[in-house]
Amino acid sequence: MKRLTLLLSIFLCLPSFAQERLTWNTFERLTFEEVFEPTSASWVQVPVWTDELKKWDGKYVKITGYVIALDAVNAQYALSAFPFSSCFFCGAAGPESVLELDLSKAGKYLTDDVITFKGVLQLNADPLKFPLTLKEALE
Repeated sequence: MKRLTLLLSIFLCLPSFAQERLTWNTFERLTFEEVFEPTSASWVQVPVWTDELKKWDGKYVKITGYVIALDAVNAQYALSAFPFSSCFFCGAAGPESVLELDLSKAGKYLTDDVITFKGVLQLNADPLKFPLTLKEALE
């Protein structure tokens, strides 16, 4: 019974050690091309994923950044390489410097809190979404 308990404990703890730490530099070389999006009748930027970046899609990762509250009431947040005053929304950085947080549990965060999140990285081709999403995100 002790062996079974030990084996079960090890098995349940493995996911917490399996993530790789990412830095925002990983996405510096992400480029975008403009395409016409008929639904909105406008030109939008679509990410061009290199093979180097594609290897991260679906991987369990850990990344540290500044929390940006998109809608604090509905617990919608983004994580940015930069504080709010110089983030993508303010025009001082590119869209590759921010990712959407799809939180596993709703949390309350303040803008510019520096937090490390773990989750599954998703590369998004939809031009109406952030290029990057951290699914199942946890602190």
